[in-house]
Amino acid sequence: MIKSQYTTGINMDSELMLEAKTAMMNNELEEAIKLFDQVLEGEPESQIALFSRGTAKFRHKDYEGAIKDFDAYIELNRANEKVFCSRGNAYLELGDHDKAMEDFERSLRVNPQYPTAYFSRSELFTRMNETEQAEIDWQTGEKLQKQISQAYFESQGIMYQSF
Repeated sequence: MIKSQYTTGINMDSELMLEAKTAMMNNELEEAIKLFDQVLEGEPESQIALFSRGTAKFRHKDYEGAIKDFDAYIELNRANEKVFCSRGNAYLELGDHDKAMEDFERSLRVNPQYPTAYFSRSELFTRMNETEQAEIDWQTGEKLQKQISQAYFESQGIMYQSF
């Protein structure tokens, strides 16, 4: 009996997570946030739910709420370039260029091959009127993105040719 209750709880959490992700994909952000709240009530240290709710809050333009979720995630795991980059973008939207730069730099320290961090830092440099550095970061991001795409296609048995 206890085992079936435990199994049911896992299925319920999985169903809630799936509903939350579906709501987010359908741009039903308020619903997604409520569902992620429910997931986190049952599993407060769910990194996936924290990151996903933070992303939903960001997309809903609740940048401070997003930062809180990303902070909670970082307390659990400091080795994810995506969460630092996402928090940096929230700071960027709030106009806090120093904190945004710190997070983009942290993202690149975790993974120097993460193109999104270069694109995000390029946007920051653009807003700071540092066009030369913005262009360098943009080109670096594009180069890395092409390398990742090429590696993916080749891993699928598709020969990649640059034109």
